[in-house]
Amino acid sequence: MSAPDESTRPPRGAGAAHTHAAALSPDPAGDGVAGHVDPAPPTLVGRGMAAFDWWQRSRPGRALVRFGARGGRVLTGGIAYAALFSVFAVLTIGWSVFTAIVGNNEELLNRMLRAIDSVLPGLVDTPESEGLIDPSDLQLTVTTSVAGVVAVGVLVLSALAATAALRTGVRAMFGHEAVGPEAAVMGRVRALGGLIAIALAVVLSALLTTAFGTVLHWVLDLLGWSGSGNLLLRAGGLAVAFTIDAAMFVLIVVVLGGEDPPRRDLLLGSVFAATAMGVIRYLGTSVVSGAIDRTPVLATFAVAVTLLLWVNLMARIVLLVAAWVADPPTMPRGRGAEVPTPT
Repeated sequence: MSAPDESTRPPRGAGAAHTHAAALSPDPAGDGVAGHVDPAPPTLVGRGMAAFDWWQRSRPGRALVRFGARGGRVLTGGIAYAALFSVFAVLTIGWSVFTAIVGNNEELLNRMLRAIDSVLPGLVDTPESEGLIDPSDLQLTVTTSVAGVVAVGVLVLSALAATAALRTGVRAMFGHEAVGPEAAVMGRVRALGGLIAIALAVVLSALLTTAFGTVLHWVLDLLGWSGSGNLLLRAGGLAVAFTIDAAMFVLIVVVLGGEDPPRRDLLLGSVFAATAMGVIRYLGTSVVSGAIDRTPVLATFAVAVTLLLWVNLMARIVLLVAAWVADPPTMPRGRGAEVPTPT
């Protein structure tokens, strides 16, 4: 008869005591795996940290990080500051060229004034409201003298300041930095091209709005639906403004900034930018003038301060959406400011 297997014998001595204690206090894992402990449920702080990490890795979160890391707040302030001193030069040149083309066409002139007022509220007189500048004061008398040529040159250089600042901001959102004399020359060329493109966009907005209104009134009169003209005209005006804003964003990124993002991202970004600008334009200057009216010191310079804040807000929208279009990578924890890529 063979000896019984040691593994089948009941435990004795210390082994029996250990088995008895294990039976009274089973393993907390509940699945028979020794040493396994269920993780504690996440706390409110843990959930908040997880949500914050998810946001930092998301595309909007990465865009905000890029905006902050590349000095977006400082850049938008610089754009607004440059625009404040460039806007009068831009208006003088643009209005002089426009009046030379359309002549005394009051309807087109008033449409242009309304288009300018929608971009820079309260700056120029319109048929509906009084602004800071009388359009007749914007008429530039061009002479062939040295003084006249110098005056035009100074106006052009002043007008380029704002577009140059906007170009710098857009390129910063894409992580690029222009270096070298060739880049400086191309930057000036692109700033001039961007200025012309933006001016043409404003002119085109006025012309399309006028053409749409004329055609719409003709069609409604033909169909006998003249009573519905105001609603359709307003809807058409909003559609034209949205299209122009989207096209202007594309021009700022591609022509002025010299960037070449994926087409889908650029189109989506133009929709986001146009929507945000449309909302701000619909709300009007009340979104920035409320604090000014309550501050006696700022109320004295209400129009200038409103213009400064308005341009700052618009520039912030452009740079934030540009950062989203750039689709920056997630910044590692503990990393300092981004290093721009020389181009």
